[in-house]
Amino acid sequence: MPNEIELKLRIAKEDIPHLRRHAAIRKYLTGKAITRRLVSTYYDTPDLQLFDQRVSLRVRRMSGGWFQAVKAAGHSLAGLHQRLEWEDIISKGEPDYTKITDSSLTPIFDDPVLRQGLQPIFTTDMRRTEWQLDYQGSHIELSLDDGLLIADKHQEPLIEIELELKDGKVEHLFALALELQSDIALTIENVSKAQRGYAYYRHFPQQPSKAKPAGLAATDNPGDAFAKAGWECLRQLQSNQAIAMQGDDPEGVHQMRVALRRLKASLKAFGINNDAINDEINWLNSVLAKARDLDVLLHETIPSLKLSTDVLHKAQAHVSSAQKRAYSTLRNGLRQPRYQHLLLTLGYLFACGLPIGHPNLSRTASSHLQRTYKKLLKQGKQLDKLTIEQRHQLRILARRLRYVLELFIPLYQGKKPGKQAAKLLSTLSGLQANLGTLNDTAVTSQTLERMSKRNPGLVPVLPIWQQAARKREKRHTADLPNLWKAFKKASTPW
Repeated sequence: MPNEIELKLRIAKEDIPHLRRHAAIRKYLTGKAITRRLVSTYYDTPDLQLFDQRVSLRVRRMSGGWFQAVKAAGHSLAGLHQRLEWEDIISKGEPDYTKITDSSLTPIFDDPVLRQGLQPIFTTDMRRTEWQLDYQGSHIELSLDDGLLIADKHQEPLIEIELELKDGKVEHLFALALELQSDIALTIENVSKAQRGYAYYRHFPQQPSKAKPAGLAATDNPGDAFAKAGWECLRQLQSNQAIAMQGDDPEGVHQMRVALRRLKASLKAFGINNDAINDEINWLNSVLAKARDLDVLLHETIPSLKLSTDVLHKAQAHVSSAQKRAYSTLRNGLRQPRYQHLLLTLGYLFACGLPIGHPNLSRTASSHLQRTYKKLLKQGKQLDKLTIEQRHQLRILARRLRYVLELFIPLYQGKKPGKQAAKLLSTLSGLQANLGTLNDTAVTSQTLERMSKRNPGLVPVLPIWQQAARKREKRHTADLPNLWKAFKKASTPW
């Protein structure tokens, strides 16, 4: 039962000749390239019982023979697909259930009713070229697939690259992809051929995805903890990418920005100070920021104001127009090779892990939490005299401390430290929410002032907002000392 590990990338038709001549292929090639036709038929029941059990069954015609593959329990992040695969040679072009003997699969495929219901549901007809590469000691099979996906009466072209790790290190898949991407506009592909085929039979609604626990354990070494934290940030970032590009749900952009903030907090927590990566994360955040500011203005700020119907409609029309332009800019940014390069770079970073000799996880966590805690206390001195920018910096520190404590909270699971961690998180959440409202109020004021100079329809909105903003700022500023006092009073669990 091998674990299949491959990195999938999309490539444009016009870039295929560049790939075939690429210096990296010539440099690492260990034999002749092989080109052949692969016709793969995927089987399931009409109601997709295999799919619902996260299993796929494929019969492939290749080089005059028949091959059967069962795949299960897969996941993909930053284009890296990992799944269990059972592959066998069979005698003819239909499923051979005698080859399916693994105990995790037999309860499914020994069911006579399911067997009777299995039928071909879609096919891929590909021209595949394979190169066997010796990349820094790792055996990588680079495959170029160029063909069609055929589902019922539907056909769509399907062109992609697969970098499959036959033996060696996962980080070498990302390193090779970065070499190829330096000359060719490659795009990460998180969707498998099977998923593309199933999309013709089952609608998969896009839902915003919030942060999930990274799954750290007290027994983890720092390298494993770093990888878990990083992959979870990438998961959240990419899970919201399609929603952000569609522009129908403002939560997509919001959750991408949350993922970036958690990513920066995680990198700092593990002592990763890479200026190039930080610059690219900041660039991506700037791509998302304008769309987010206009989302807040359109969906939260303007509806909350007491405006006449005429003024409301005019204001919404102006902001909606600006929002559409911002989302167009956002989509262009996410389509840039620069964004794909960042994702591959982060994938390489997390696959490599931390340098040998890194302090143990408990020491790493406690040291970083204490440093951030002390910075936050220092920044909050003379709270009532802080400028808008200083309050913004206080908010950033509070948010960072909260994110890192949430990451490392599995290390503080004893009765006393567990209560301390929960209490501290609660006070940080309240403090961050208050400071966030104050910051959003300031940003909204700046945005409205700037836009009203170019859009007369927003001029009547500005004084109404300014009045509401003053009340909001006064209320939240008054609450801030008590929230700060509660935070300072909370004990630390480290």
